[in-house]
Amino acid sequence: MSPDLAKFFQVIWYEAGRMWWFTLLGITLAALIKTFQWDRQVRGFVGKFGIWAIPAATLIGALSPLCSCGILPIVIPMALTGVPLAPLMALLITSPVMDPASFFLTWGGVGADLAWWKLGGALFLGMSAGMITWFFERSGYFSGNIIKLSPVHEDNGQLASAYEIGCHNGLRLKTMTVVPRESKFRFFVDRFIDVGGFVGMWVAMAIVLEAAIHVYVPIDWVANLVGVKGPGSVVAAAAVALPLPAHQIPVVPILAGLQAKGIAVGADLAFLMAGPVTSIPAMAALTAIFLPRVVVTYIAIGLVGSMLLGFARMALG
Repeated sequence: MSPDLAKFFQVIWYEAGRMWWFTLLGITLAALIKTFQWDRQVRGFVGKFGIWAIPAATLIGALSPLCSCGILPIVIPMALTGVPLAPLMALLITSPVMDPASFFLTWGGVGADLAWWKLGGALFLGMSAGMITWFFERSGYFSGNIIKLSPVHEDNGQLASAYEIGCHNGLRLKTMTVVPRESKFRFFVDRFIDVGGFVGMWVAMAIVLEAAIHVYVPIDWVANLVGVKGPGSVVAAAAVALPLPAHQIPVVPILAGLQAKGIAVGADLAFLMAGPVTSIPAMAALTAIFLPRVVVTYIAIGLVGSMLLGFARMALG
């Protein structure tokens, strides 16, 4: 076996041994939230209470296990029933960036410091997106119908499910029939298996990618692009991460590989935040549901917000 290949498998073995319990902890918390439906209990606040719906939506997006895929069945009927865009934008930009599983994976993969920065950054992005959108709504920039989807109604006049609406408009949504269980424990086990399969797949893929970065990415390339301390490294990191189709889970081991190559403080956070904002599911949702000016605003907030967070981390050391 060649030295590079031996190093590749060594990194995989080391990272798997280091990450497994963080992965297990995050999956357990997400399964508990789904079992007791804590996210649904607070979901009703979104769209109510005027401007106070923005912090509620931000907290729901950051603290519930609603990734960019799982948020679609929630956002679609809310958008079609007239929920204001400001809390929806806060929810949409926060959910791809942070959930309980990714918090613990970030802690295990790149350290507690970045995990807390990521949580604070997700709240900052959500609040910023909501408040900026609220201002644009009041100024008339988002006036008129900004939704591309056509509503679908049942025979009784009620809005159809998000899955049916998506199919009618050519948007494929994941759907799952949740069968009631006799015991909460059995329900928890089923949800644990659901979440574990999804998270485990992404973690395994991401660890392999991290090992590839460790072994095969030239250190000079990273050092020249994002390794020099200063504003330029933050801008470069955000610009590189934004077009990556990186989910919030695989972006953590990617960053761990870049840390091993010398990515600068501040650039690390900008990369961590900007990548998931424009993940494929998040962008597919936005472009399918809303008009282009909403999508452009979303991307601009994600890019600028990620850079501001990177500058703040760089300034604070």
